[in-house]
Amino acid sequence: MSAPPSRRALAVGAALLGGVALLTSLGVASLQRAEAERDEAPAASAATPAPAGAAEAAPGDGGVVPADGLADGGAGWLADGGVALTDGGGGDAGPAPFEKPVWSEASRAATYGGLSSDACDREMKRRRIPHAAAARGAPLVDRPVRLTGPLHGVTFRGDGVAKPRSTSVFDIADCRLVLALDDLAAFLATRGIAEVVHVSMHRPAPAGTVAPKETPTKAPAKAKPKAGKKAAKSAGKAAAKSAGKAAKPGARAPTKPAPAPARPSQHALGLAIDVAALVKADGTRLDVKTDWHGAIGAPPCGPGSEPKEPSPHALVLREIICAVHASGLFNVVLTPNANEAHADHFHFDIKRNARYFLLE
Repeated sequence: MSAPPSRRALAVGAALLGGVALLTSLGVASLQRAEAERDEAPAASAATPAPAGAAEAAPGDGGVVPADGLADGGAGWLADGGVALTDGGGGDAGPAPFEKPVWSEASRAATYGGLSSDACDREMKRRRIPHAAAARGAPLVDRPVRLTGPLHGVTFRGDGVAKPRSTSVFDIADCRLVLALDDLAAFLATRGIAEVVHVSMHRPAPAGTVAPKETPTKAPAKAKPKAGKKAAKSAGKAAAKSAGKAAKPGARAPTKPAPAPARPSQHALGLAIDVAALVKADGTRLDVKTDWHGAIGAPPCGPGSEPKEPSPHALVLREIICAVHASGLFNVVLTPNANEAHADHFHFDIKRNARYFLLE
């Protein structure tokens, strides 16, 4: 029979058992804390979408094509990517979160503006956008087309245009604008919009307006100055002759140079659209003139953009405008807050050589 353990051995055993119990309790507490922290972590942080902007070159097209864009249909990029939106349509939803777009060569405005005419045609065909070539009525539009059907279930309809769609010059658009409208329609469809009522897309330019050249022309070579005394003598004679003519009574004044050709608007180039109203599938009309409730000079988005009357329609219109601008789809977005000329419509346009975004 073995001897009973000494007091010292019992004390050491008790200490060891106590240490194990303490470590066990600390381990359990640590696991519980970790689980609690994991449960409290915001779910969105793990699923934050990567910002649009990764780009890859489009061989032969002379433009930059976003990786999520032209190669894979791309119309859903605005509908479900990167732009924080409220659920829309609620009177107490408040203004949509807003973040200003940063210019990038991979932005949609830059991508579409940089497409060649042939590349633009190919993209419209690949997306199966219903369209027809517009042979007449828009001489300054690089690749004029007409929409012949809805885009993603959204119809674009001219308001107050006397002529039918097939002949009205106001329904003509450059193919680059049509690609942007295809993306816009995909987004509007997610907000329940079934119809876009526009004042005009193309508008004929005044007489004398010429289309801008895509590549600057070389300046003509300057004539080489004559050298030596002969040049000075010749110049002196010419000056004296000119002065003599000017001194004669009744002489004609020097002819003024012809004024520079007028600069075309984006409407004249078929790269702009003025939207008067958005109509939902249930017939609800969001009218820019009566439902915007803004103020000239006030920001359309962000702090200070709250409508004077925060009706559900006004909040939805702001949500849409802020999301579209933040997406970088258009270079310029103008609202009734810009000036009196835009009191009844939103203006969206693409500028082929611009490197900025503007919202007013």
